[in-house]
Parts: sequence; C-alpha cells; structure tokens
Amino acid sequence: MRDNVKVAVVGCGGISRRHLEGYAKTGRTELVGVADIIGEKAEAAAEKFGGTAYASTTELLAAQQPDLVSVSTPPGSHAEIAIEVLRAGHSVLLEKPPVLSLAELDAVAEAERASAGSVYVIFQHRHGSGALRAAELLGRGALGIPQVAVCETLWFRPRSYFDPEWRGTWVGEGGGPTLGHGIHQIDLLLHLLGPWKTINATAVRLDRPVEFEDVSMASVIFESGAVATVINSLLSPRELSRIRIDTTEGSLEVDHVYGYSDADWTFHPVPGAKRAASLGQDPGVRTATGALAGAAADETGSDPWTASAGADVASSHSAQLDRLIDDLAAGRPHDTTLASTRPTMEFVTALYASSVAGTAVDRADLTPDHPFYRALNGGLPEAQLAESFAI
Repeated sequence: MRDNVKVAVVGCGGISRRHLEGYAKTGRTELVGVADIIGEKAEAAAEKFGGTAYASTTELLAAQQPDLVSVSTPPGSHAEIAIEVLRAGHSVLLEKPPVLSLAELDAVAEAERASAGSVYVIFQHRHGSGALRAAELLGRGALGIPQVAVCETLWFRPRSYFDPEWRGTWVGEGGGPTLGHGIHQIDLLLHLLGPWKTINATAVRLDRPVEFEDVSMASVIFESGAVATVINSLLSPRELSRIRIDTTEGSLEVDHVYGYSDADWTFHPVPGAKRAASLGQDPGVRTATGALAGAAADETGSDPWTASAGADVASSHSAQLDRLIDDLAAGRPHDTTLASTRPTMEFVTALYASSVAGTAVDRADLTPDHPFYRALNGGLPEAQLAESFAI
C-alpha cells in the first residue's frame, strides 16, 4: 500500500473546495498542483492548500506526475480536460455532471481504454452509510421487492445565480436542473433500483433566465417492473431532496437537502395483519394524539434496516474521496467509475429527448444515431427548443 497518493485539481472555482478539503482530510494525499485559467484563483488555492499553481492543465501535466486529477471546471470543459489527462497516463476524477452528452461520455471512455489511467465520477450520495446499507439490503432482497418510488430534487436558485456567463446556457451547463442538480438524486435512485427501461417526461421553463428548463418531471418504468416518478425544480423555496422506495416489505425513505446522515433515512415495515385489517376505517379522521382513528397498533419487532445500523457516515465529497484514496492506495478498484454512471447520463438524455419530442423514450433507443446522443438539446434550433419548454 502506498503512503501517499499524489493529487491535483483543475478548476479552482467554488466546488473545488470540496475536492481540496476532502483530499486534505484523508491524510493520505499529496497535493502537487492546482490549475485555473484565472491565475488568482489558482494562486489562492495553492496558498491555502499547498502545491503549485498553474495556468492550465497542460502546464500542470508537463511539470507534475499526479496519480489522480480532479476536474472541477464548468461541465462544458470536462470531457476535453479528462481526455488530455488520460492521454498523459493519469487517472481522472470528474465532478458531476461528468460530461454533457453520451457522445462525450463515449469519447472519454475510449480515451480511458487507451490509457494507463482510469476515470471516476463524483456521486457522493452513493457513499454515505445510509446508501451503502440501502444498496446492500435491496440488492439481496432483505427489504423486499421494489414496486413504487418517488425521486424529488426541489431546490431554489434565484435569478442572480445565473449571472455568470456560462450558467443558464447549453454550451456552459449542457442542461438545466435535470442535469446539474437533480442528477444527484437520479443517480442514487438508479443505484438502488437498477436498470431503467422507459421514460415519459415533461420539461418546462417557468421563470428563470435560462436556455433550457427550470422544472422537469418524468414517469419511469424499470426493467424489474418497478415504477417511479422524478421531479427536478429550481423554483422551490423550501428545499428538499427525497427518495422513497415502497417495496413488498416496507417503505424506505431518505429526506435531506444537499447531504444526508443515517438520521435522514427511515424504513417503515409493511403493517402487520392486525393493523393492516384496520386501515381504511374512518379514513382521514384523527384522534387527539394525531393518530388515525380506528388504526390498530402494529406488532413490534426488529427489521433488517434497523438491524443493519452501524457507523454513521454522512454523504459528502469527503466520504467518497476517503474511499477512493483508500482504494487507490491499496490498489483496489473503486466502484464509482465512468462506466457505472452511464445509466444516469442515459436517463438524463432520455428525459430531455422525451420532453422535447413529446413521446416516451426507451433506454435501448439511445444509440449513436439518436438525435440526442450528441447534445441534450438534440441539436435543434433555438426557436424550436424555446417552444418545447414553453407552456
């Protein structure tokens, strides 16, 4: 096992702090360089976290030999930078969204196959202890068979959020809250429920000064037969991130905003026979304590979710980076690879394609000749897109 993993960070804007702090917290990394096209940002990051400041990825790679390079630039530049790093023989960690299209994802994957390096992606909600428990228990059927799910990213971003020239544009961001915000919860939903099959979606622009949607909604059918609804919004003052999965054995739910702990997860087992028999009696009538009138008390007992509790690890960049650095230092594979995130990018692509075309989209449809393979706007004229997002 290596004592230290040499790391570098390209892009020293706001999200880079999560990478820089996360690496420092591991105690097992050496920051060899930071790069940003705005020199003052690179210098400030180097002064605070160490390493040498560079004006570009090219300069950094010419001077250093990092084991891993974080890419935390605006998403429109992720693919180009990742390919440059891979061609230099180094591994890459891409901030979300990893790329702006399936075409870009496949180009990065091709560069990865020809490189000594590997590509990983930040999807930190996979790495909190709650999600690790949920994935393991659902994977072996201990929580029952998933049937119905709800996935919500209800956030608020004021108009001023879009003041930077790259925000709110197809070129800079590649898409709206579906790609840039809801992708966290979408990825976790797919991580827990497995392959999706069909999406039927709507995306609209109600208020924000953007080229795409500020709200999107989708109904989804999974290969397992489970169904789900997904909603993403930047217009929701009381922010909430939520996934609920109803199985044959109970309801699993996580409610948070930008990161969860174990306390944000709950599991409610299917009611026992006595309580189930009382459901629906005097519906909607509540007693002085707030309980539903006529609802019998349930039998008590342990359940797999409660029994699985262990150390509480919050979902965060630090949680994922700690696991990633451990894996790299030990020479183990890390599971949040570029390939593992393809279903998430396919889902996002299909949501845009369905909303613009007004028809359902199957995952199998997303071949390289699909019009939305190369861009989430389908390469359509601006006027046509504006009309599709209007109500």
